[in-house]
Amino acid sequence: MSGASPGEMAFFAAQLALLGLLSIGGIQTVLPELQRLVVDIHGWMGGGEFAALVALAQALPGPNALFTVLVGYRIAGVAGAVVAPLAFVVPTSLLTYALSGYAARDANRRLGAVLRAGLSPMTVGLVLAGGYVLAEDGGLGHAGLAIAIVTALLAVATRWHPLVFIAMGAIAGYLLPVS
Repeated sequence: MSGASPGEMAFFAAQLALLGLLSIGGIQTVLPELQRLVVDIHGWMGGGEFAALVALAQALPGPNALFTVLVGYRIAGVAGAVVAPLAFVVPTSLLTYALSGYAARDANRRLGAVLRAGLSPMTVGLVLAGGYVLAEDGGLGHAGLAIAIVTALLAVATRWHPLVFIAMGAIAGYLLPVS
């Protein structure tokens, strides 16, 4: 463990709170910035380790925001594992609670329609950027890129359960040489 100082952990928690407020579409939309913060700026872990933690969090049941538990633990142990998810989720939850009352009273739903029209394509772009960051840091290589493309095409073309893709990825990972 790199052992972030209390000041660094407070800074990280503040950054997570901000990223949580910006994570429209889920944590995948802010992965590039989180990777930049954790790997590039502070060096708390390497890019490959970051990608591996994202993959582990994706394979675990529960919301993807639980990824923050893994990152927090890696940065500051148990204290980080507690602080990081709270910092990521609590401000967003409070904002959602505050805005839900407004949305329920809003007779003119135009604002919601306008936001959805602008936020939907932005969210898709941010998710794709997160995928790129993971591919780059995870050392995807040609075989990994082929797996990613086939998985994306099958996910669009079929109605297969996500567990099928996880099983196929595990089999492919077992059969392919580790680089």
